[in-house]
Amino acid sequence: MKKIFLVLTLITSIVYAQEFTVTPTGLKDNSNLEKTYVVINTPEKTAEQNYNNAIKYINKTYKSPKDVMKGDVKGEYISFDTHVSNFLVVKNSGAKLSIDANYTIELSFKGDRVKFEVINLDMYHSSGFKVLFTGGIMSSYPIYKKKKQKLIRPATKTDVEVYFNNKISTIKGYLLEEVNSTDDDW
Repeated sequence: MKKIFLVLTLITSIVYAQEFTVTPTGLKDNSNLEKTYVVINTPEKTAEQNYNNAIKYINKTYKSPKDVMKGDVKGEYISFDTHVSNFLVVKNSGAKLSIDANYTIELSFKGDRVKFEVINLDMYHSSGFKVLFTGGIMSSYPIYKKKKQKLIRPATKTDVEVYFNNKISTIKGYLLEEVNSTDDDW
């Protein structure tokens, strides 16, 4: 089942080509590793339409939308926080550890484009150990080894990429108004 999910995610990623990849320095645009954000193209949409659709996404996704909103400039910019319990599982010396995450997404609107950036990503275990993009193994669960930036947790890298690329896809669905309406002729 997990393999089917990964194949579908890869197909979606190829079709949309707006995705993140995990690097030793953090999340980067897969097509331009200099960028810490991806640009979502929304043909025939205005910045105002994109903004309104992003607000709709937040209102329908979060239990307390006003509590997660951290920044809001109408038609230009939105920033919101997310907490995810059981964000991913890290294998450490044979043990599987559940990792939670807190992060902020910033969306900026310009014409028919939306800049999507993840900032303040904090992935942690209740013991205090953190999942880091690069680090030493004594105080964290690094995805890449600090010294030669060698990938040591490929499954964790993939899990983080899949999560955020699915998030991009979901938000893009709202921006393009492809999300099914719940107004089913009641």
